[in-house]
Parts: sequence; C-alpha cells; structure tokens
Amino acid sequence: MTIPRRCRIAPPPPESYAASSHGNSAGGYVGRASGRAFDARKTPGYPPYDRLDFEVPVFEAGDVNARVWVRIREVEQSLALIDQILRGLPAGAVRVATDPGGAVREGLGMAEAFRGDVLVWMRLEGGRVARCHLRDPSWFQWPLLEVVIEGNILADFPLCNKSFNCSYSGHDL
Repeated sequence: MTIPRRCRIAPPPPESYAASSHGNSAGGYVGRASGRAFDARKTPGYPPYDRLDFEVPVFEAGDVNARVWVRIREVEQSLALIDQILRGLPAGAVRVATDPGGAVREGLGMAEAFRGDVLVWMRLEGGRVARCHLRDPSWFQWPLLEVVIEGNILADFPLCNKSFNCSYSGHDL
C-alpha cells in the first residue's frame, strides 16, 4: 500500500514553519513520528521516570507508517517500564492521607499522556478546587492534521485522521 504523500508531515519550507510538527510543538506519537524527540517524562522529567531506563522512539518520515511504528515501539517501552516499576515497588502503604487545610495553594504540572504532554494549572482554596486550566495535547495536533490533509482526496482523509487520532473531547485530561 502506498501512503499518500500528503498524509505526511515533512520538514517544511521556512515560510510554513508554524504549521510543522516542530513549530506547533506536537508531542506524542505525532511529533515523534516527525523527528521531534520531546517526552515530558524525560524533559523536564518527573518521578518515577527519572529513575527508570527507557527510550523515546523517534522516526523522521512524518507519515502514517511512522506514526504506527512510533506507537508499536511505545508499547514495547511501556511493557518494559511496567516491569521496572513492579520490580522496584517498595513495601508499605500505597495511599497516604493528606490534610489540605484552609490555605490557598496552586500549582502547575505536566505529564506525558498517550497523545503527548498534558498541562494542568490548579488553584485550591480550603481544600477545594477554585480554578483549573487543562491543556490537552490535541490542541497542538489539530492544526497539523489540517496541513496534512490539504489538497488530498477525500478517500485518504480517514487514514490521515485516524493516524493522528486527535481527541474530540479532551478525554486525555
């Protein structure tokens, strides 16, 4: 089967850089299939991943085939991570009670999800969520899908669309 040329994200000319996977900061398998080696578990990194050995699979082609292979390699890495985590699991409680108290607290967090990095900002007041902002990785990928399908025939759209598999409702959150 030949992958339509337009179902790729290739290195763009400078004038269209903002529409590329690098310019749009696409994460997850969409970005990694186009040569962007970003993974929030490595950079900036957070526990327990900072103590685990794993590789971030990266392909350069930016096409449907590369997105499929990134996902296959990520499953292999995930199985190895599960094995490492289970072998290093300490004895003791797996749940600890916390006392949020009445103080105002806020924080920013990022975690690697299936489609890329999820960003969360939250403000707690009196132990309750007062404000929250969530950013789904698909925010960066929808514009790239538009670039990829432009000029393509309608029959190729499902292949391109499902190889991106962007979230319609932000369920990564």
